[in-house]
Amino acid sequence: MINRKITILGPEGTNLYILLQFLLFSVISWFTLFSSIGSIEFETTNILSRQIVFSLIGLSVFFLTTYLSIENLYNLINPLFILSISVLSGLLFTTPILGVRRWYDLEPIGIPIFIQPSEFSKIILVLFIAKILSQNSYKLIFIMGVLINLLLIFIQPDLGTTVLLLLVTFFMFFISDIKLRSTVLGLLIFFLLFFILLEMNFIGDYQISRITDFFSGDDFSQNQSRLSISSGGLFGTYFTNLQVTEVFVPVQTTDFIFSLFLRNFGFLGGFLLLSLWVLFFFRVNRIIKLTQIEFEKYLLSGLLILLGVQIFINLLTILGFIPLTGIPFPLLSLGGSSIFSTAIIFGLINRVFIENNIVV
Repeated sequence: MINRKITILGPEGTNLYILLQFLLFSVISWFTLFSSIGSIEFETTNILSRQIVFSLIGLSVFFLTTYLSIENLYNLINPLFILSISVLSGLLFTTPILGVRRWYDLEPIGIPIFIQPSEFSKIILVLFIAKILSQNSYKLIFIMGVLINLLLIFIQPDLGTTVLLLLVTFFMFFISDIKLRSTVLGLLIFFLLFFILLEMNFIGDYQISRITDFFSGDDFSQNQSRLSISSGGLFGTYFTNLQVTEVFVPVQTTDFIFSLFLRNFGFLGGFLLLSLWVLFFFRVNRIIKLTQIEFEKYLLSGLLILLGVQIFINLLTILGFIPLTGIPFPLLSLGGSSIFSTAIIFGLINRVFIENNIVV
């Protein structure tokens, strides 16, 4: 661990670009939500005020994560993974919300929010796989741990997050020295389990209807999303004062928030936002090439893959190229769990920058 002086902006050496990028994405989210409601009221029912509070807490999470050295984090991975499995298992005994068991309701203890453990288990899974790959030890017990994690998310049921983590797992193993044959075999085993669980009715009816509606072209949400996007044109409707008919899109502040962003700020605004993310990926990729520590290489690669795949799946969903997945757009969609988990990712990346004394 490298000892660092603690300053008002976290440990000395904190990468201001990462910090400012986190703040910029948060402000973009606030502005997007404001464009949908046109006002801010400081109460729990106001989505904008909730998002601002979530973002400020996320900023604290960013700094708290930055204070944790990579060495200490490495030693905590196994306990964190066991904790993740335990928390995901605990969801099986909770009361279903909207027919699924994905959240812990904290309102009984005076906190009016829901916590979604799978958002944090994504990061812990990336840490666990990075440790496996850096040790160059692919013991059966480790592989079983990954499959159990995926299975517990799958039976919530949460097919979208399961597919996301399957892709992240595949790409992380693909960039390692593990044989491609073993990776493909693991994926085939999981897809076999998928069809077995499908026959055992572990897949929700609404998820099956999402898939059938997609292939039949009758998915209302995606049809409305495309209409909303097309109404934005090149420059959007927010600054140009275009008189267009309001298009209703379900869950537009969460799953379909990027369609709201494109409607208000157009193709040009969407291009600029995605360009900011691409620039962020290129900057982080530089440290992957410069660091000599295998664990850090796999960790940063896994985190970039996790963010990149989330964004890609979200874009394909709102454009109607794949069935609805429920995958949020990082730091844009409304939701505390998503913001906090992304803040942890930014904090981990920042810590690696600090310990390697790299300026990018």
